[in-house]
Amino acid sequence: MSHHLKFFSTHPPFRVNSYSKLDLIRKELEAIIKYESNAGMWEYDPYLISAAEEAINALSGFLDYDPTPEDGGGEPPMTMAEMHTEAWKEHVAMHS
Repeated sequence: MSHHLKFFSTHPPFRVNSYSKLDLIRKELEAIIKYESNAGMWEYDPYLISAAEEAINALSGFLDYDPTPEDGGGEPPMTMAEMHTEAWKEHVAMHS
């Protein structure tokens, strides 16, 4: 576990965007949980672990968000030829 995070966001050679910073924070929180989980009985802090887990869940919800619909987007759109064929079938059916 690192003792500090270095983002290099203000130094020109090492620019890091905000999403990468948040991902680094998430990884650091995971390392904190792992370290705290292995701590001795007197050093173990369940509130710290709970807070870190909540923060990880919030960050994961943001960073891992997938905007595609779960149903796959529905039916594929019809081509113009398919639309005309369907309309013609309806027309013939109505006048029969």
